[in-house]
Parts: sequence; structure tokens; C-alpha cells
Amino acid sequence: MRKATAKNKARPLSRATGKKGDRPPPTPTPEPRSVSLLWWPAVILTCWSFGFTTMQGSDLWWHLASGRWIAQTRTLHFADPFSFTCHGRPWFHAEWFSDVIFHTWAKLFSPAALVWWKWGLLVATFGLLFRLLRQICGSSASAYLAMLAAIAVGAPFFDIRPQLYTFLGFVVVLSFALPLSRRLWILPLVFLLWSNLHSGFLLGLITIVTVLAISFFYGEAPRRAVYLALACVLACFVNGNGSDAVFWPIRFAQDSSSPFLRIAEWLPPYEPGGIRSSLYYPSIAAFVVSLLVVIGSGIYRRQPRLTLSSVAIGLVTFVLSIRSRRFIPLFGISQSLLLAPALAVIFSSLRQRILHARPWLDRPRVWQIALPVAAVIFGGFRLAPFPLSRNAFLFLTALDNFPVEAMNLIEANHLDGKVFNYYNWGGYIDWRTGGNLQVFIDGRAGTAFDEKTYRQYLRVLGMQNRWEDVVSNSGADFVLWPQHSSQQVDQLRKSGGWQTIYSDHVATLLARADYPLPRPLLPTPDSPWRDLALGWAALRTRDYAAVEGHFQRALQRMPNLRPACEWLADAQSLLGRLGEAEATIDRCQRMFPDSERRKQLLDLFRARASRGPKT
Repeated sequence: MRKATAKNKARPLSRATGKKGDRPPPTPTPEPRSVSLLWWPAVILTCWSFGFTTMQGSDLWWHLASGRWIAQTRTLHFADPFSFTCHGRPWFHAEWFSDVIFHTWAKLFSPAALVWWKWGLLVATFGLLFRLLRQICGSSASAYLAMLAAIAVGAPFFDIRPQLYTFLGFVVVLSFALPLSRRLWILPLVFLLWSNLHSGFLLGLITIVTVLAISFFYGEAPRRAVYLALACVLACFVNGNGSDAVFWPIRFAQDSSSPFLRIAEWLPPYEPGGIRSSLYYPSIAAFVVSLLVVIGSGIYRRQPRLTLSSVAIGLVTFVLSIRSRRFIPLFGISQSLLLAPALAVIFSSLRQRILHARPWLDRPRVWQIALPVAAVIFGGFRLAPFPLSRNAFLFLTALDNFPVEAMNLIEANHLDGKVFNYYNWGGYIDWRTGGNLQVFIDGRAGTAFDEKTYRQYLRVLGMQNRWEDVVSNSGADFVLWPQHSSQQVDQLRKSGGWQTIYSDHVATLLARADYPLPRPLLPTPDSPWRDLALGWAALRTRDYAAVEGHFQRALQRMPNLRPACEWLADAQSLLGRLGEAEATIDRCQRMFPDSERRKQLLDLFRARASRGPKT
């Protein structure tokens, strides 16, 4: 074992030497600096194009509410301020600094501008990954394809939430640790920041300790490796939650009986429901094949420390991802560490065979320029259909599926008290009312709410075991529940203990029969959301003239309000104006592309047309 010295310097990973008898690594024609720079527009456009995942980002809203609360109270003593079930109880809040950033960003630029925060983090994360992969394999094209595979695997999980900091932090740690950079001293500062942004810093600790241990085994570890690892660990204790920031997530993950681990994002990928990545299982196969190629081509013998580190990191993230789907993006990043050098070997072998058969194709300078240009075109083609502005916020957060107009009514009439609410809407209520309307539960499951409260909510959601008593005995003054699960509302209303005070296409708001409501209730302010609700009501009564008027007016004031566009097309198809309906659907698609939804709607409209118009 070679003795490590303080003079050991990080070497280009693709130039590591091996034992005598190994096949020499492929030596592609060095890229001119101008060509290397040409890859960066391709990386930026491609990464940006994967930033348009539509999700009901219910966590975003309570993060915004939390950031505002921290700014107002100026405290890091976290006690629940938003619910009536756990009000004042300790709240484990690992993402407090993320929430402050969210609130500050939204205050300076508007909440909708958070799409730029998301896009910026994605570009930074996978741009840095591309840089690392290019350093590992020595090929920009292979690094780009491996980065593309990594971002495609994780894309379904890219929401506007603090977890994006963990993706970035993980790549930052890899970028310093794998090459054993001379700037490793920066890592404790990285962990100091990361531990206040998201609990995923624990994976970063596992990564740096693993890489340093393997480096020590091969005699390549820096002299102060133990002190560096210790400094990283100690830095993680400097946060708003103290030692709980380190130990609480471990206890949470190990409690197999916890109902919170049955929340969709914590479920294993092989169980039904929740977010799914269609490329996850192919990425596992790619990881295995890449490992075989790396071993078979002799890269392992030339770069044993790097290969073993990559395998270890890949296996750790694979185990995490197979236990919980929320770790799939991290496995996607990890498997690219082997995929990039494997692709470089495969492409080098293919290139030699092709040039042997077709010597006239040996134009290295042409290919050096053609490949990044093709990547730029690919990234631009993917990006072109999407709205490249804050207008994307409505689609990325599925805001039209939240009770916007119901909350407008609550604000207009200054309603406060306690509300038994749908789980995904709790954070939105927190943000809109700042705790004046206290929720039964929100997305902080496990960090603020106890298991009893969550199990009671599940009883109501599943309509099990005298669930009406849970609502009635909770002390709630209101119930805010979605239309797509209206059976609970119907039964509560039939019981006589509750009265409907508002209902639209998204939500129904009930109040206790004896609750002293203001009479009459003030209408909601004039807005596109009000026109959307009025248009939906007119559509139900087949008042098509009013329908078109409300939806057209909503679109004039808010051109990206897709439900108004689609329901306008629906009304046109009901009237037998199929050509107008198809043109309107195309207009909806220009707001935000969804080819599958377009096909479904057009099939519906054409089926109606075959039956004749409604009267």
C-alpha cells in the first residue's frame, strides 16, 4: 500500500495508471476549449427541459408559511403554530433555512418566481454532475449521455421543495470527494449549510466517510482525512435542531410500524400508488451492465479507488431507493458514475470498428462539433413547448387543484377557527391564513403531528370505523374537502350537524350547523378564479352562453388558466362545434403540453359529435 503524503494532489481521474499488462485506456482526440464550452449550452437547455414535472406540490405551501412565520417571530424554537391538533407542541424542522429562502424569494420576486429557483438548482446540480462525469471518463459525449440518464430517472420527483438541495449537496460532495480535491477543506462548510436545508445531508456524510475509507485502504487518502471526516460530522450538529437533526431521521426511518412510512413518497417503488419513474428499473440494469463493462475493460485495475467508491455509493443509494421511492433520483445520480466510463469504453470500441470499415468517416474535428450541436438541438427541442416564465408555476404546482376560490371566500368573510381539512391542502391553508384558520393536519406528518392524529385522518379518508365521530369530536368549526372524494361531505351534510357554505369544482366548505356565520356571506373578489368557478356552475346547469362568457373572461385575465381553456372546449363540443373545440384544445396545449390529455379530450369530443349536440 502506497503511503499517503500531504503532497498527494488530485489527478485527472481519466489518467490514472494501472498495472503492467492492462490494456491502455482509449485516447480520444483532445477537445479544443471552444468545443468543451459548446457542451455547456446543451447541458443547460437539457437540464432546464427536465424541470417541468407537474406535481401537487402540497409541501411547498407549508414551507412558505413556515418561512414567513420564522421571519415574523425571529425564532428557531420550533413549536407548531398552524394546527389545532398539535398546536404549541415541539416541531422537528430540519428545513428551516430552506423555508426562509422560500419566503424571501417569494417576497422579493413573487411565489410564482420560485420556478426559477427550481430551474436554477436543477441546472446547477446536473451541470456539476456533467463536469464530474467528464472528468471521470474523459469524454464530453459520454458524460452528457450519463447525465441525461441520471436526470431522466429522477425527473418525476423534481418538485419545488427543499429536497432539491440534497440532490445538489450530494453532487457537490461527490465532486470534491471522488477526485480527492485539494479543496476538501470546503466540505465541512458544505455540511454546515446542508444540515440546515434538508435532512438528506446524512447521505452526504455516508458518502464522504465511504470515499475517505476506501481512499485510505488504497493509500490515497489525504493525511488529515480523519480530521476532515470528523469536521464534517461536527458541522452537521450546528443547526436549528441540535443533535435531533442527525438522530431523528435515523429513528424515523427505522420505525417500521410508523404509519408515516406509508405516505406515498416513502413507499417502495414496487408498490402501487404515488410517484413512479418508468426508467428506474432500466437504470438498475444499466448499473449492473456498466459495472461489468468497467471491470471487463480493465478500468477497475487502472482506477480501483474510483471504481470501488462508485460501486459502494451506487449500492447504498440503490438500497435506499428500493426501500423508498423518494431516493430514486439519488440512485440515478449514483449509477451515472459507472455509466459514464462504461459508455466511453463502448463508444471508443464502436468508433474503432466503424472507422476500420469506413475510414472516410474519420473526421474527429467534425464530430467534436457535431455532437454538442446535436445535443443543443435536442435540449432546445425538448424545452421549446414549455412556458419559460413564472407562468409555469400554475402548472408545476397544479394550483388549479387547490381550493383557491374557497380560500378567497374565507378571506373575504374573515372566517377563522378550526378546520378539518384534506391532507394535501393543509399547507395551502397554512400559507393563505397564517394560522388564523387552524388545520387538523398538513404535510408535516411525523415532524409535527403524532401518529394518533394521522391515523384519525386516515379513518376519515377511508370512511372507516365511525369516522363521522372523528370529525364531530375533533372540535373543528369547518370541513374543507375535495369534490373528487365527496362521499364524506354528503354524509356529514345528511347528518344535520353540518351546513354547506360554499362549493365549486375543487372543494366544498362545510360549517357546523350552530356556527355563527356572518349573514349574508360576502362574495369573493372579482378574479379569474371566480369566473372559473362561475363557469363550472353554469356548465353543470347547461347554461352554455354563460359558460363561454365566464371562461373567455377568465382567460382574458389569466391566459394560462388551463381549466378555463379545457372547459371552454368542453362546452363548445357539447354544442356540436367540434372544430372550435379542437382549436381551443390546441390553444390549451400551447399553454403547457400534455399530449396524452389532448388525445383523451379529443376522443371524448369526437364521441360526442357522433351522438349529436346537446340542447
